[in-house]
Amino acid sequence: MADFTALRGIVCPVVSPCAANDGVDYDRLQENLARLLHAPITGFYVCGGTGDGSRLTFAERCRTAELTIAQAKAAGRRTIVHVGQTLQRQALELADCAMALGADAVASVPPQGGWSETVAYYTALAAQAPVFIYYIPGLTHVSADYDQLRQLLDLPGVAGIKVSDWNIFLIRRIKADYPEKIVYTGLDEMVVPGLLYGADGSIGTWINLLPEFYCKLWTLAQAGRCTELNRLQAAYTEFLRKGWQFGILNAFQELMRSLGYAEKCFRAPAVWQPGSMPEPLLRELLAGLDALNTLAASIS
Repeated sequence: MADFTALRGIVCPVVSPCAANDGVDYDRLQENLARLLHAPITGFYVCGGTGDGSRLTFAERCRTAELTIAQAKAAGRRTIVHVGQTLQRQALELADCAMALGADAVASVPPQGGWSETVAYYTALAAQAPVFIYYIPGLTHVSADYDQLRQLLDLPGVAGIKVSDWNIFLIRRIKADYPEKIVYTGLDEMVVPGLLYGADGSIGTWINLLPEFYCKLWTLAQAGRCTELNRLQAAYTEFLRKGWQFGILNAFQELMRSLGYAEKCFRAPAVWQPGSMPEPLLRELLAGLDALNTLAASIS
């Protein structure tokens, strides 16, 4: 089994900023990559849900991967490319493209269908590239019991799993049974509990806005500094609670837009209207980002 320990840490699921025609604004993408690389992140997760991969064309996904991998490699960082939410044959072609470009691994949510189709899908994908299972039943409506997840984790070529589920005890179970696998926690609201349950890192949407904050969480978790982690988690969950009042992904887009990082992050038929957040809430959330970064920086 290959050693994937270099993929531990904070992996940013980078946004694919919308161009005027809902394509990809590649200039803005590269600006964001450069900004994020100022933080000690492990690397990037490309064309997943945060990267709006399912709404990009095949060519756009390949070009986004190409630019991201090149910039990450130049900085000595890592890249995982999500290839799912499409036909199996296209997922396999995307995996070939990603690995040819120099990606470290690929990832995919499970396909729609029965469990035998899921096993066959990951078997085919893992035969072409090191693959991460993306377990997010709340989005995909594909759930599995623990024995079924073990079927996937036992497949040759499966490097690990991203767990985006409220049942974070899964992280502890998987790490106990598969210490050699890389396990990521995915829900931003559960990042600290996920790390304390043994996750090897995090892949969460809000890393795009808080890369240094997430890297501090990772450093503190590795050092077992629970008192400081609890302070940061309390402040962060209160910030997210306020964002949920507007819809958490809508709030994320408003902040990305206000800071000049992306005019839009998610394409039609997404219905968010830029600038629709009430101004007082926007000011409060922008101040909240600054406060989180200040708090994290104050902990040495």
